[in-house]
Amino acid sequence: MNRRAHLLLLSVLIGGLAAGGCAASRPSAKSEPDRLPYRSTPQGTIIYGEEFEFSPPPPEWRLVRVQDPGGTGQEGEFSFAFFRSEAGPSPSQSVFAYDEEPFGYSRDLETRAREHLKRFLWGAILQFQTLEQAKIPVLGGEGLAVVVEGKDPVKGEKVLAKIVFGKRGDRVVSFYITQWRPMGVFYDLSAFSTFDAFVRSFRFVKKSFYETL
Repeated sequence: MNRRAHLLLLSVLIGGLAAGGCAASRPSAKSEPDRLPYRSTPQGTIIYGEEFEFSPPPPEWRLVRVQDPGGTGQEGEFSFAFFRSEAGPSPSQSVFAYDEEPFGYSRDLETRAREHLKRFLWGAILQFQTLEQAKIPVLGGEGLAVVVEGKDPVKGEKVLAKIVFGKRGDRVVSFYITQWRPMGVFYDLSAFSTFDAFVRSFRFVKKSFYETL
């Protein structure tokens, strides 16, 4: 995973989601890829790609969708994400995402966490420290939450991140949030509360391709 800017380089911002409906601007009807990948339900949740259901974050969080402008057919580094630009000196922003393919290969959550952190935010020169690691319930089963902080003393930047690992069938999936700040500027922990609520509300609408084999 590249540094914080990779989300904007690989993706297109398509608007916020609100519980009462979709707050994005009206999409073009010219081509299938331009159609919004989600729909709201009468219960106020969002169904994304007819595969995932979750409670939407507040409107200031903007949905980020992976695009493949080169036509390579390759997927991005997350399934979808939400981005919030915040007041204050650069960098001041938060991103959280759902990822079907977190770095690593092990199906053991603690081992997968160690594998994942070897490449997490690989494009940024950061000195990481693990602040917390705990087993938590995720996706109706056992999960693992890891909180880390990375610092770049040369650029005067820091990032607080939380990665939550769970399972979809036998496969490990993850959720993560990253919040960037200049050194000396406090983190906004309300973003992590929004992230935790998103994870708690998340469920699968249908089985994955691998679960049907």
